[in-house]
Amino acid sequence: MNERAATVVGAGVVSPAGSTVDDLWSIVLEAKGTRAEAVHYPELGDELPVLTCLAEGFEPEQRLERHEIRRLDRSHQMAFWAADDALGAASTSPPPERCAVVVGIGFGAAGFQEAQQRAFSERGYRALSPLSIPVVMPNSIAAHLSMRYGYRGPSITVAAACASGAMALGEAMWLLRSGRADRVVAGGVDALATLGVSASFARMEAMSTRFDEPERSSRPFDLDRDGFVLAEGAAFFVLERNLDAGPGLGQILGYATNSDAHHIVAPPERGEGAAACMRSALTDAGIDVDDVGHVNAHGTSTQRNDLAEARAIHDVFGPRA
Repeated sequence: MNERAATVVGAGVVSPAGSTVDDLWSIVLEAKGTRAEAVHYPELGDELPVLTCLAEGFEPEQRLERHEIRRLDRSHQMAFWAADDALGAASTSPPPERCAVVVGIGFGAAGFQEAQQRAFSERGYRALSPLSIPVVMPNSIAAHLSMRYGYRGPSITVAAACASGAMALGEAMWLLRSGRADRVVAGGVDALATLGVSASFARMEAMSTRFDEPERSSRPFDLDRDGFVLAEGAAFFVLERNLDAGPGLGQILGYATNSDAHHIVAPPERGEGAAACMRSALTDAGIDVDDVGHVNAHGTSTQRNDLAEARAIHDVFGPRA
């Protein structure tokens, strides 16, 4: 038994491929696409639609209280849904002082914040919600999950753009290794199909413009790739120390994080930072490249990222890549 590993004892998801683990997994096994659609925002003009991909099967009113729907952001609601499912599959909980929460976010409550800005601009100060700050502050989702489950251990937010969810799992494993927690609810969430976020990514020219084939618009590692599709989702896991958890759903063996110190959005040409990070993770896990059967790629479908990432994976895994 690897005493440094973390065991996954529960999982929950909200995604464009379904909002149960079984639904998502069946889509993966069948290699089906998800439903992307071209959305027209009047503020952007008809000549500039935006491709978005919304969660399937996610109906907040089926599970959440009215005040949770009215007062919180969609990202909070998706986190509650996925984390509730993850905990529903887990065993009896350790004492609340030994339970922690780690949440990865890219933007957090983007929709709520944009709505408050519109209300303020159109109707003035009195139109603002008195809960604006508690909802949009970066640690809000982690804090709400801690309160929801009565967990009094560490409550941590990881904000590292696209790496946030993966890093949340790694930081959770480190909490378990260090003995600071016996259970961690960890995962990532973002609800980014909003006017402001859509316009900002469109201005960067980072999103696909294949509006005539939205179902085939996201093409990671394809020669004809032209950007990603904006989406939303949440995935949460319940992690426990390997000594306590039994076989579970799987294990997290190792983790590493670094920075290539190169550019705020563009990777170095050969992806040296990513390659170094993967090697460090393998060392931390105590495994060799030949033990790895799958690499879950970033795969943004952008020209620079996919090329650099493919080179990094090949540099680490060689011909098997």
